[in-house]
Amino acid sequence: MSLHPPPEHEHAEHTPGAAGYLLVWLALVVLATVTLFASRAVTGGWGLMVAFAIASAKAALVVAFFMHLAGGRPIHRIAFSVAMAFLVLLVIGVLADVGTRSVASSYVDEAGLPVE
Repeated sequence: MSLHPPPEHEHAEHTPGAAGYLLVWLALVVLATVTLFASRAVTGGWGLMVAFAIASAKAALVVAFFMHLAGGRPIHRIAFSVAMAFLVLLVIGVLADVGTRSVASSYVDEAGLPVE
């Protein structure tokens, strides 16, 4: 049995100070402005790709800093990763269902009743 308390740095979480939050907020404002200008400048299929890229960058900033996953405990990052993996599986399942409806259409009519 040890009489010494555990070191402070073992359980301390690294949280950014006010300056860090201000920088992240400014980055989010800049990315939102870039989104606005890109929506008017980039058209076609590339516009959607640019919008998704900027949205992903903004989401990563929010998750890392405002949800404290960048400097928090590893178990929180693991839980977040598992939740995102299940979300991806759900989306893949829905897309697979919708994408294979034409295959099943020869066996059922529009009402979903079997074709004889």
